[in-house]
Amino acid sequence: MNGKTLIVTNPKSGSGRGMGHAERARDLLTANQVSVEIRPTSARGDAETFASEAVNEGYACVAACGGDGTVHEVVNALAGTEVRLGILPCGRGNDFARAMGIPSSPAEAASVLLRGHTRQFDLGKVNGRYFATVVTLGFDSEVARLVYDGAVPFKGVAAYLWGVARMLRTYRGVGLRMTGDFGTINQTVLLAATGNTSTYGGGIKIAPNADPADGALDICLVRMMSAGRILRVFPRVYWGGHLNHPSVFSYRTGRLKLETEQPVVLFADGEPVGETPAEITAVPGALRVASPPPDRDV
Repeated sequence: MNGKTLIVTNPKSGSGRGMGHAERARDLLTANQVSVEIRPTSARGDAETFASEAVNEGYACVAACGGDGTVHEVVNALAGTEVRLGILPCGRGNDFARAMGIPSSPAEAASVLLRGHTRQFDLGKVNGRYFATVVTLGFDSEVARLVYDGAVPFKGVAAYLWGVARMLRTYRGVGLRMTGDFGTINQTVLLAATGNTSTYGGGIKIAPNADPADGALDICLVRMMSAGRILRVFPRVYWGGHLNHPSVFSYRTGRLKLETEQPVVLFADGEPVGETPAEITAVPGALRVASPPPDRDV
């Protein structure tokens, strides 16, 4: 591995284990003659600022030590540059790390950086922001809002499940006009999830066919249904079996437009990214990622 590495860490991630994860990774890298600096975040937006500075300062790699929110910020600084993204997963969901095949152990994740294998992956873009995993609209974005606002007393998948249980009591659906390569759809929906990768919420396989190297986005659209039916369908999401349900539809597109009668909040990578109306696009090969040895390096 050549060049300087910046580790941007969220000290609060992993129930306060973020700094410890970053330090263990740094120790392994420096023991192998890699120049490493750690910068801890203290507020939202810091990770993107630090990563942008690293690009300007000539760093070869910026490693995001935290969850998908930290990755989201760092990605928005690195997209379209030659600086590699490293991932040291230490968050609620770690869905992008899972998609990249990054181990959860700090030492093993640091070893991925050390080996120096790099691959080019796609990103999506919504309302001017890049995203790495999934954009949510509807029921799941409202659940994401609960998690983001700290109204959820759990971590990981348990946090998402708690949010689902709470939202089931009040959610009534949203009228959506969705236009993409597949045409135009007008439908009252429970949710519409647009995936660059297949999972969110700590491994929930909402878009099982999504591939961050195929140049396209996969959409899962679910018609509005009763709470009882939601509870029957929901367990299937963990293995992608929900796509067989008659109220669930899957589409693939390079560009997507979402319109609703009233503005509806959107979340991407568990972070707020504005409201509808919105345009979402696939950005092929936008990000260089330090990842386990692939069939070939780029």
